[in-house]
Amino acid sequence: MHLPIYSKEAATIAKIYTDDQKYNRVNNSFNFKLTIFYNICKRAGLPPKGYITAFPTILKGLAQDHYYNSSLLTRLFTKAYNHIHHFFKGLEYYQRNLTK
Repeated sequence: MHLPIYSKEAATIAKIYTDDQKYNRVNNSFNFKLTIFYNICKRAGLPPKGYITAFPTILKGLAQDHYYNSSLLTRLFTKAYNHIHHFFKGLEYYQRNLTK
C-alpha cells in the first residue's frame, strides 16, 4: 500500500514555523511546542496521518539531531514524539538530580 507523502502541506508548515516555535530541549515545554505543531498542521491542512512527515519541522538543535540519529522518520508519529519527549524528559530529570 502506498502512503501519501504530504510534501505540499509539509512545505507550507515549514514556511509558517518560526524559530521560536521549535523545540530544542533547552527551557522549552515539549507539550507546549506540540500544541503549536498541531495548530500549524491544522491551518496547513495536514491530516494526522501525515504528521510524521512534518514532525522534524518542530525540532531544532539537540532534539533535531536526536530525531535523525534515532531514525524516527520510520516510526509512527505517536511513537516518534513519545520517544523525543521521554528521551529529553529523562535527561532533564537526570540533570536536576545531578545538581542536587
